[in-house]
Amino acid sequence: MKIILDTNFLIYCAKNKLDYVEEIGNLINAGFELIVPLQVVEELKKLKDDKWKKVSGKDKLAIDLALQLLDVNNVKKVKVSGRSVDEGIVNLANEDKKNIVCTLDREMRHTLGRVILINKFKKLMITR
Repeated sequence: MKIILDTNFLIYCAKNKLDYVEEIGNLINAGFELIVPLQVVEELKKLKDDKWKKVSGKDKLAIDLALQLLDVNNVKKVKVSGRSVDEGIVNLANEDKKNIVCTLDREMRHTLGRVILINKFKKLMITR
């Protein structure tokens, strides 16, 4: 089973100091592999370095932490195919019905149905 990490999920977890690896382990009662699309990594780097976007200093620190945690947690980086990052994530998720995406994106949640998100108590949960 692949657990696919999205940009906004990673930033939120870093900003709120949520240990997504441990939380996912508590949610999933089976073996899983953490995956991050290379396009998400690039998106994070662009957000951190982009002088034109209004990204706060706190957000830049969270993005930097999110990038570091990907390496520390040995998250597998893969290239996904699609016209956009989100389309690529959806395509990867649909390769196997067991795959789950971690996202806060409403549109992607509606497209996929079953995702891991963060509730108002800052706890991870799986939607059905």
